[in-house]
Amino acid sequence: MQIQLTHGKSAMNWSNRLDKGEENLLDNHSTRAIRGKPNLNQRYCISFLLLLFLLAVSRTVSADYLSLTGAETAPNIAEFAFEDEHLLLTLEISIDDAHHFWPALKGHENLNRLVAEADKHSNINVRVKTENGVHDPVDLRVTAATRSPRYSPFAGKIDPRTGRKLPSMPEDKQVLRVYSRYDLGGADKITVIPPLDLTGFSATTIGFISRHGAMPVSNYAYLSHSVTWRINRQDPWQTQVINPRIQRQLRFPLHSYLYIQPREIRHEIIFRPRDMATWSNKRFDAWLTLDDPLESQFRTEALEFLRSRNPLAVDRNAVEPQAIEIHFLKFTSTGFLPLQDNESIPLGALLIGYRARFPVEGLPQNVEVDWDLFSPFEERVPSLIQDPAGPFPTQLTPTIPTIEWQNFLTSYDEPTVNPVTLDTQRLTLSGKGLGALVAFTVLGVCIFRLRNTRNHVMALATPALGIILSVALAMQNSLAIPLSAPASPDSEQFSEIIYSLLNEIPDAYLEQESTEFERSLSQLVSEQALKTTRDALDPIFRPLTITGDHGYVSQISNLRIEALEQTSTGARQTYRALCTWQTRNEGPFWGHSDRKLLDIRAMLDLEEHKGIWKIAGFTPITIRESVEPQKTWRQDTQPANGSTQTGSTANATPRQ
Repeated sequence: MQIQLTHGKSAMNWSNRLDKGEENLLDNHSTRAIRGKPNLNQRYCISFLLLLFLLAVSRTVSADYLSLTGAETAPNIAEFAFEDEHLLLTLEISIDDAHHFWPALKGHENLNRLVAEADKHSNINVRVKTENGVHDPVDLRVTAATRSPRYSPFAGKIDPRTGRKLPSMPEDKQVLRVYSRYDLGGADKITVIPPLDLTGFSATTIGFISRHGAMPVSNYAYLSHSVTWRINRQDPWQTQVINPRIQRQLRFPLHSYLYIQPREIRHEIIFRPRDMATWSNKRFDAWLTLDDPLESQFRTEALEFLRSRNPLAVDRNAVEPQAIEIHFLKFTSTGFLPLQDNESIPLGALLIGYRARFPVEGLPQNVEVDWDLFSPFEERVPSLIQDPAGPFPTQLTPTIPTIEWQNFLTSYDEPTVNPVTLDTQRLTLSGKGLGALVAFTVLGVCIFRLRNTRNHVMALATPALGIILSVALAMQNSLAIPLSAPASPDSEQFSEIIYSLLNEIPDAYLEQESTEFERSLSQLVSEQALKTTRDALDPIFRPLTITGDHGYVSQISNLRIEALEQTSTGARQTYRALCTWQTRNEGPFWGHSDRKLLDIRAMLDLEEHKGIWKIAGFTPITIRESVEPQKTWRQDTQPANGSTQTGSTANATPRQ
């Protein structure tokens, strides 16, 4: 099954926006590693190449915000954290580069000796300057440690901009870890200067990341020379790095995500408590900590305020959401994540997520959202539209305030659950062979009749009919003759039966209504075991994502039957099979496309009645995350068609 998509009108709107000079929001970090100031066309070409690169590796990438510089693979890592009136600097220093940070340090291959000598020094070759002068650390400690694990999806891959291989993660795992604290004395402009060489650039390769309180300020970038921050103590969101090549990680306070699915349309909005305070003409304290009363207050105010905002229309008809939800989120170096239970966070780093669900029977032809919320701090609102063919990024402005989706899917089948039957075996014969056989038979009959009959009309009619029948058979490539199905299917047929059952279950889980879901699932699961089997299937086919929401299974692959036995005979034949397979789970929520590959091992009880196969029992044995897909398959354990893709376009892998 293939999906063809042409974002006709949306693509034209996007082109018009680019012609008007609006900035491309495909990636806020695409120009971070480019030296100089390329022109507008070059920037868009580079962004487009990077987007293609992201799509090419989308099956292994699960973060929303990625470092496109590769600085997280640097041998030395610096983490800057601005807390109250202090700068907390954490360094991971490679053994080979320790002499750059302590010039008086004698070289040692022994890590413990290096740590002991470095810990004797009260300073480090990293200068911290403010408008009040140079600051020495008020506290400095050096310890031996193991490198912190860091997410780097592009490490070791080919950079599409240069065609060169990107750096891999450092091979050495033992480092010197430095904890230092600097008193800023109320300074608003802080400059950090790393160890420099004679040319004024960093003497060694250093990657850095920064945050203000709980709010990330910049993603990984190279500390190639001095870097300066401008601190905003009233709102950490406004703290920024003063460098044209290093943009803040999350620049836009408002986000919109529109998900078009076969049974549901979902509109998600992310905004700040400060936006809510501005819209409601209330005061805002960025350093006030979220507690239960504030959480309840924000939930009530957000539901009341947003219930009538941003109206949505399906096929030109206004619709009301069936359900609305409020979630509290935080922003990390890789994207939006939900708050844990009883997790405290200052309001300046808190994000509120609003979700509206609109049930539909199938994919509509048109969906429109009239956007009417804009932040006083940034007019543009990044938006993402995702349908079964994949995501389409766009943006909203006061001049273009409408989110519009048109159904340009030229090949699409609504997901439906079909009963699983064992196909009747057929005897296939060649049409030309049958035609030749009939021709020779008719020739013999004609010779016999001409010699033994006086009715020449009937004698001539026989060869005429024979010739017509022979030609008709010869024109057929083949002729299939149905045969009765065997009482006991073989191993290959059981692979097809089990694979078909597992492949149909995800379509049943797409149903949002409980009655429709049970009706669909009952075509694959016997009625007697529907309740218990459903409870066992839920963790696999309705998996939890890292955002805490329920995802879906987009692919079943690598099915293998380890053991098979017949447990009963008669009108209802039952079998028991021990199987292993892999599921690819998807979960697009809050702009995050969570992808996870699971290895499943389970015991399946199968029941056959009147040619229809159902699951009579399901016992999961192991469910564990797989690092990568299996490289090789056993041919004798795969379905005959060799397919490992789901048969519904609703389960097409969304790319983001």
